Amino acid sequence: MIYVLGSINADMVVYSDRFPEVGETLVGSDFLLNQGGKGANQAIAAQKAGGGTEFIGRVGDDYFGEFVLKNLKDAGVSLRVKRDKGTFTGIALINVNGKGENKIIIIHGANGNVGDEEINYLESHVKSGDIFMIQGEIDPRVLEKSAKNAFEKGAIVIFDPAPVSEELKSVIKYSTFVTPNEVEIRSLTGFSGKEGIESLFSLGAKNVIVKKGEKGVCYYGEKGEFVLPAFKVKSVDTTGAGDTFNGAFAAAISENFPLKEALIFAEAAAAISVTRNGASISAPKRSEIEAFLNSHSF
Repeated sequence: MIYVLGSINADMVVYSDRFPEVGETLVGSDFLLNQGGKGANQAIAAQKAGGGTEFIGRVGDDYFGEFVLKNLKDAGVSLRVKRDKGTFTGIALINVNGKGENKIIIIHGANGNVGDEEINYLESHVKSGDIFMIQGEIDPRVLEKSAKNAFEKGAIVIFDPAPVSEELKSVIKYSTFVTPNEVEIRSLTGFSGKEGIESLFSLGAKNVIVKKGEKGVCYYGEKGEFVLPAFKVKSVDTTGAGDTFNGAFAAAISENFPLKEALIFAEAAAAISVTRNGASISAPKRSEIEAFLNSHSF
């Protein structure tokens, strides 16, 4: 089983040719309202990629809460989600430019209430051999405690340290795989390149997967070091691509794919996702990933 503890948001996405300057008003080209949140995105991506997935989190008692939960249900994800009265669901405001790049502001809402209730639930359910996925959009104390419980039970812990905060460093030692991008490594450690990787290992990292977008993926850890190039596709919207990568990677690992094959599978899923608009709605199904791999090479 793949357990995902994390955030769930309503994403409000505005598309424009370029990002506005400070104080400038632009006329955009399109608008999209869809389910987001790194936790929910990864849960849907894992489920669509073939993994049996349960999402654990919270929403508010508003319209957006109903909206985002429907997306998870429609994707086939099992839910253990509490609806908090008098609280609004998490919101993400996203601007995407003509190059497919994005800028995002997140309002935590009910995600900020994830706490001991979820920790206790996971402690009684996660077992050896399960996959446990976490990200940086909920309370670091909750992340550390739940990761420690899962790791000590023998689960495979996949940690996406975004958005970065100083407190997330304490989670790294309980993670089987840490999956930052280059900016997040620099923010976490103060170093770039190999110095940044070495700093992550000094914090207790076992395996580091560096997501480099169109430059591919770099791996450092128990299986040595290697680089995998990215698939060449035309990017439309990069929102959620990293989450799609993590979800597909978890699905592959849950099926005991060899490490390189799991990473290539995840890269294919992410490559498909950037050719589509939106976050979790852009995550491909298992059949689409397999068809892509049969027709594409590096």
